[in-house]
Amino acid sequence: MKKIIITVVLSVLTLNTTTAQFDAAMFVSDAFLLDTYIKRQNKDVNFKDTKSYKGTPYNHPNFLLGNIYKEGTLLANNIAIRYNAVADEMEVKQTLTTVDDNARVLTKSQNIYVKIIDDIYVFVPYQGGIENGGYFQVIFEGDEIALYKKHVKNFIPEKKATSSITKTLPAVFKDKPVFYLVTKSGTFYQMPKSKSKKLKVFGEKQTQMKAFTKKYDLDLNKQKDLLTAVKYYDSL
Repeated sequence: MKKIIITVVLSVLTLNTTTAQFDAAMFVSDAFLLDTYIKRQNKDVNFKDTKSYKGTPYNHPNFLLGNIYKEGTLLANNIAIRYNAVADEMEVKQTLTTVDDNARVLTKSQNIYVKIIDDIYVFVPYQGGIENGGYFQVIFEGDEIALYKKHVKNFIPEKKATSSITKTLPAVFKDKPVFYLVTKSGTFYQMPKSKSKKLKVFGEKQTQMKAFTKKYDLDLNKQKDLLTAVKYYDSL
């Protein structure tokens, strides 16, 4: 493997099924930041005015039901959660019908992780600190290796019309996800953009991986095919 990015100690994602209900008392716990609403990196865009831009600053534009876990124990279940990929924050509110202005930000901690429907998100510190850490989606967790996805949004500002024959182009959020192989010790290896360079991340097993991807005509730039390849790599 090549290109070591960050090293952390990962917590094992074992889910404790103890029932926990989300209520007013829970919403003022140390798991949520009450002194600030969502910290927007708004880039001069009003997120609420969805007609002013294309794409979405969120992983999913709507709040979805999910659970919050702290140190493997269910902290709150069936609450409304939305991942703000631009601000790299988890927005949480009590129910899907609760007004968005009453949402709060989930405290960033490697001990707290989120499951939105079937998607698991973990917070990974950077060099032991919270400030430069970020949320990653766990795509696969095998016996030896895991595949994580970092949701990245490229922002293209609005382009005003320059004449009567041109049109104003709205701002655009474009998805540019980055994938990482993660070892059991918590070392991250970023998958390059190039298909051929992706194979080099598999290190001494890249010859086997090249043969496997060729046999099954896998495109490692596609998440589904990359997942198939990583599962095979984990089995070697």
